[in-house]
Amino acid sequence: MNQFIKKIYPPSKNAVFKANNVYLPTDILSRKRSLKPQYYANFLASFDGRIAIHDLSHKILLTPKHIKNDVDFSLFCQLHARADCLVTNTQYIKGLNKGYYGNILSIKNPRLEKWRDKNKLKKQKIIILSNSLNFPINEKIEPYKENIIILTTSKNQKKIESIKKNGYEVLKYSGKNISANQLNTLIIKKRLKFVYFIAVPNIVEQYICKKMLDKLYCSTSLSMVGTERYDTLIRGEYLKKPINLNLLEMYIYQDKKNSNHQTLFQVFNFKGK
Repeated sequence: MNQFIKKIYPPSKNAVFKANNVYLPTDILSRKRSLKPQYYANFLASFDGRIAIHDLSHKILLTPKHIKNDVDFSLFCQLHARADCLVTNTQYIKGLNKGYYGNILSIKNPRLEKWRDKNKLKKQKIIILSNSLNFPINEKIEPYKENIIILTTSKNQKKIESIKKNGYEVLKYSGKNISANQLNTLIIKKRLKFVYFIAVPNIVEQYICKKMLDKLYCSTSLSMVGTERYDTLIRGEYLKKPINLNLLEMYIYQDKKNSNHQTLFQVFNFKGK
């Protein structure tokens, strides 16, 4: 069933769009002309800024169920389908293994798979940022082995060699954490153009701080969830001064399953980029 969302900024004659293609680019050839990588991230948050709250069942921070909806997931999948490379981290791979995160390492939507095939897009690379290498190597990630690159600052050479023997590419870096500059250098070396951050607020904050993030997609549920234990988009570790955003587009969606629930979908870049 097609779902529709209303464009409220900038004003246009055609204000209603099918939700299943809003974030798909119309000029796919423009990516080939891009001189540098394009980095983008997507966050779903409540109106009071919670992207995750404490889950009693799993004893960790997870996205509040109340703010999720089918349209938000559809837009996430479109951003996923556009990517040449997905960047994630230890926490996501551990959560995938334990079952509290869904498998978003591949496209499972036949329509989006056909869209990629039609536009002759290559198999996506998957970069895992892991300082600890504390995640399982098992059937959950084995199907993606040939396309996975693991970046680590771990000094555990035995563990690094063990992962390499399993057929994974592992690149070791100095320092406490993988930096935005180190990741950017690798992306350029691999000639990847469209890079999508999934489940990695820390590296996204670095990219925002350095004004290296090209697009920020924010889905804001017009509801407040409260709670004292929560995660938010910016943790403050890297962002030392305010950064202004430039609103490019904004849409609103009225949930058909819950008429009291609305979600704003906003697309930003950064002032000065």
